[in-house]
Amino acid sequence: MSKTRVLMLCALALSCALGFSGCSGSSTIAITLSPTTAPTLNPGQTQAITATVTNDKNKQGVTWSLSGVGTLTSQTTTSVTYVAPSSIPAATSVTITATSVANTSITATLTISLNAVFAFSTTSLPAGTVNVPYSGVISVTGSTGPFTWAITTGTLPPGLTLSSSTAASISVTGTPSIVGTSNFTIQCTDSAGNAITESLSITIEVPPPLSVGTKSLPNGTVGIAYFPTKGFQLLASSGTPPYTWALASGSGPLPPGLSLTSDGFIQGTPTTAGIYSFTVQVTDSTTPNPQVATGNLSLTVVASTVDSVLQGTYAFQLSGFGPDGHFVAAGSFVSDGQGNITSGTMDSNTPNGQSLGNAFTGTYSIFADDLGSITLGGNESGRIFYIAMQADGTAGKIIETDATGTHASGVLLLQNTADFSASSITGTYSFGFLGTDPSAARYAFGGEVAASNGALNGVADSDDAGTILSNTACTGSYSVATPSTTGRGTGTLTIGGVTTNYAFYIVSSSQLLFMQTDAVPSASLVSGSMLKQGSVALNGTSVFQTTALQTSGGNQTAIGQVGLLGTSSGGALTTNFDQNSGGTMAGPLSNSGTFVVAGSGRATLSGSGLAASDPVLYVVNSNEAFIIGTDANITFGFMENQEVSSTNFSAASLSGVYAGGSVGPSVSAGNNQVDTATADGVQNFNPINTDSSNNGLNQTSSATYSVDTTGRGVLKNGSSAEVGIIYIVSPVGASAPSEYYELYTDLFATVEIFQQ
Repeated sequence: MSKTRVLMLCALALSCALGFSGCSGSSTIAITLSPTTAPTLNPGQTQAITATVTNDKNKQGVTWSLSGVGTLTSQTTTSVTYVAPSSIPAATSVTITATSVANTSITATLTISLNAVFAFSTTSLPAGTVNVPYSGVISVTGSTGPFTWAITTGTLPPGLTLSSSTAASISVTGTPSIVGTSNFTIQCTDSAGNAITESLSITIEVPPPLSVGTKSLPNGTVGIAYFPTKGFQLLASSGTPPYTWALASGSGPLPPGLSLTSDGFIQGTPTTAGIYSFTVQVTDSTTPNPQVATGNLSLTVVASTVDSVLQGTYAFQLSGFGPDGHFVAAGSFVSDGQGNITSGTMDSNTPNGQSLGNAFTGTYSIFADDLGSITLGGNESGRIFYIAMQADGTAGKIIETDATGTHASGVLLLQNTADFSASSITGTYSFGFLGTDPSAARYAFGGEVAASNGALNGVADSDDAGTILSNTACTGSYSVATPSTTGRGTGTLTIGGVTTNYAFYIVSSSQLLFMQTDAVPSASLVSGSMLKQGSVALNGTSVFQTTALQTSGGNQTAIGQVGLLGTSSGGALTTNFDQNSGGTMAGPLSNSGTFVVAGSGRATLSGSGLAASDPVLYVVNSNEAFIIGTDANITFGFMENQEVSSTNFSAASLSGVYAGGSVGPSVSAGNNQVDTATADGVQNFNPINTDSSNNGLNQTSSATYSVDTTGRGVLKNGSSAEVGIIYIVSPVGASAPSEYYELYTDLFATVEIFQQ
């Protein structure tokens, strides 16, 4: 036998040993799942699944992943249990995939069909208080409308009524007038004539006695108005409004220069430093005998000091609504640390026209609680910004609310003036922009671009009222005047053949704030930011926030979400989050699915449950990304890396003073606010806020909170009603939690971000 033939036979034997096809006794791995046929489940049911892996020499088994709703539990290398959601709005299916550990190209799938069972998702209603407005929501799931609602037996408490609704939810509202428990049965009939009933009850309780709700007062400063505009408002707890306020008989005086109005505002400009103790009295409107309560308060007035917490060159960005519709603005100013804005430049744009490169000056005050106000002069005279500053003065939240009719929210960031040149903008950036299209419909887009020598090149995704551009080429340009004292630059972006123009402000070489400068309605009107990319890995836990807007029959419903997105190196993801849809809360909601990250940092999701169709992520750094919707409600948001282990949180994780503010509102009636909030690390929570609904009024309140091991917390007011859901963040490099996202329970689904 020749040497050549011997070598060929050896090669053939080696090929068979390695399991190449065509050889007898192939050792190719194969996976068989049991059950072998597609099962069908009802809401809440479970299905055990086993995997038999042949030719798996080291018995490494499989990993499991899910595409669709529900969760996977009890995972091992050979088995898993699928748990269907407790409610399923419409019939659907999910796919469970088993992937060989030894050879990840080998997979097997099982499809499970899910029935939608017509049922009530509401099984109880909250208690109410006599003479206090009440609101409760009753919902069904698993069928299609229009729905017909009726109370078939029993009655609602006197003073409460059932709203008119053909949707899957109906409200019970009104002001209850009698103490007691009312039992009733409600019936819901779907479009096919199927009727279901649920027995419910509402208990109306005796209100607690009237009391002074304000327990402490922020410090004042000599020579500075005590909360400009209207003053600081005292709050009453319980009782029947309206309330009448006065100093109690025998009370000590208010600080010189301050007075108390009959509707409860402490206002004026203090003239003398010191600590002043006094007693306030509140009288309510209960008939026939009004209630009276008193409260002891103390107000400290400190000597006039410079406002050094706001000192340097700052960039700002705002988005919201004005009298003409959507409003965006960006700019830069210099503050001297003594209450003066010595110079500034501002760009703004509305459907009524642009105002670009406007110079301004102004004054500002920072109060002892780190809230403050900025009054602009010069070409922007009449604008008033309210701010909440972090203690180190490097960042803050900002809103505009003033006589111009503009109500907007945004950020205020200390700039690195050394980066004020086009040459500092180099490398790869991820970005996310939100606003309106030329028809004033909600519009969002995001992407990643490589920046070099004034040119931008990359890809982008956009969602224009549900019209999607996916993974589309994105090009552009940028320039910065030299020398620059503001960091202002101009640029363009071309996506899908449409070119748009922008002004931007450099915060640093890693962060740019953008706003569109094109004339409306011939173009869209958006704003956003670009952040320099680092690692594009997704492998850990992120805290996210999103907003969206549902438009139906001319009605708009604001939607907000906050929660956790977990990712693994194997491509599996989980979501656990809370959602507010026009004041209707749901959560915590859970889903599991899969994701894929491209080298550019563009990530596609499957089964996240974050919207009717999964959003796209553009990763900035590890577990940090812009969230760009692909749904008709135009979901948009951001997520941050959660460095602290997701099992290490407790009430002690929320401790100290935080400065916060709202993200841009989804609807023109939405609230814009800045806050400082103090948590004691145990259960007590005291926020002070300035908001657009009160035209710059500062209000203080008190609440309690609880935090579970994942960092999810619940805020409750004095009557134990939920007022907000929070998720605690520990940013990259932090040694302890120092941030949280909050989702309010209000009609406008307000989302706020708080930082220390």
